[in-house]
This record gives sequence, C-alpha cells and structure tokens, in this order.
Amino acid sequence: MADPITQESLAGAVEIAFPLSQTSLVASARRDCKSLQQSIATMQQCLEALDDFLRNLDDRPRAETLRAHMAELNDLLSLRLDQLSLTERLLQEMLRRG
Repeated sequence: MADPITQESLAGAVEIAFPLSQTSLVASARRDCKSLQQSIATMQQCLEALDDFLRNLDDRPRAETLRAHMAELNDLLSLRLDQLSLTERLLQEMLRRG
C-alpha cells in the first residue's frame, strides 16, 4: 500500500488539466508503468527461484542471510508495485479527464 504522503501528492495532481499534446505523454507514462509492473513481477519470480536454490545450499548461515536480504528486497518491490498501481490509476484518470 502506498504511503499517505504519496497518496496525498497524487490525489492533488488529479486536478491538473493537460493539453492534448501532453495526453500522449500521459498515455506513454501509463505504458511505462505497466512495463515496470511486469519487470517487478519478473524480479519477484526470480527471487522465488533463488529462494528455492538457497534451500539446497549447504552453507546455512549464508543462506539465511541471503534469504533475509531477499525478503527485504521483495518487500521493497511490493511497495513499488503499489506505488506504480496508484500512479497508473492517476494517469488513467488524467486521460479520462483530458
């Protein structure tokens, strides 16, 4: 879930009216958001595969350290996914109003 400051900032931005030439920029930004969301999903799948690999690693302390770092990275990726979803909804609303 996006933090309250991000939500407040994005909510205020909905009131902006864009000229037609900038509508294509907003549409492009929406496509970029979708691409980033797909990339994050791929990274999370890679983290899952790496976790499976670490289960078979003989060096348990090292594996646990790596798993802790991976969990932190996954949490950050999830946060960014939430922020991108919020941004994408904002851009969609801008296009609808544009």
